[in-house]
Amino acid sequence: MSDDAWQGMLFGATTVENEANQDGPVDELRVCALNVNSPNPSRAQRIVNWLLATKSNTLVLTEMQPSEGGRHILAGLQAEGFTTTCTPGWRDARYFATVAARGITAVSVKPAGFDPRVVAADLTNDTTTVRLVGLYGPTNGMTAESSSRRREFQGRFLQYLAEISTSALCVVGDLNVVEPDHRPHLPAFEDHDYAFYSRLLAAGLRDAYRELNPAGGDHSWINPRFGSQRLDHTLISAAAGDIHTCAYDHATRSEDLSDHAALLTTIKLRGATAAANGQPAM
Repeated sequence: MSDDAWQGMLFGATTVENEANQDGPVDELRVCALNVNSPNPSRAQRIVNWLLATKSNTLVLTEMQPSEGGRHILAGLQAEGFTTTCTPGWRDARYFATVAARGITAVSVKPAGFDPRVVAADLTNDTTTVRLVGLYGPTNGMTAESSSRRREFQGRFLQYLAEISTSALCVVGDLNVVEPDHRPHLPAFEDHDYAFYSRLLAAGLRDAYRELNPAGGDHSWINPRFGSQRLDHTLISAAAGDIHTCAYDHATRSEDLSDHAALLTTIKLRGATAAANGQPAM
């Protein structure tokens, strides 16, 4: 089916109000990050309906595939007023990541030439711009080849991030790594995996979940054989805004939409806060 045909599809009616039609400036990013687990068209439509019900204005979707299901999600979100951003080459990729935004201007950033698993967009309201980078890291296959592939990808991503870095920055998605003191301890992860997470924090990013939950033990991927893992992250710089909420929603797992929990984060934009107080935007 052609892209135009997908664009013209009619999707199930929802009761969710279209954020793009609301009056007034957007003063916060309501970010939903979800690994969609390569859905077929039927599950893809259920995922679209669930995403709309969260009333998020920013979506970061990982483990997308250029299949019927992946294209269905893109067309469904576009039909609901979302601007979707994918890295060039996504149609020929095995996996890709997508950033979707509604009610806030989204402009694609210089793409990561090495893999459509990485996507970046500038999100702009009346007072500020946040650069959001969506990331789907390679899965830990627990083999030497998998380790080498992850190490190379992580190095190239850090190089790309340094090239496009700006003060107001977010890195969001299924990074497929855990924090160094993750509980339970997961011996399948290697030093370079922990270093990747640590280097992102060293670059000035804050782990939104950990900042609000210093002793939190939630996980986003539950597996009795390989150990429950907190693989999905929202990392933000101080200049991007204030973290108001950040929590994992396991409805996506319990409703068989994905094998991952969604990560819902609310970020109060710094520029919007300053403008509301009569101050110039940063």
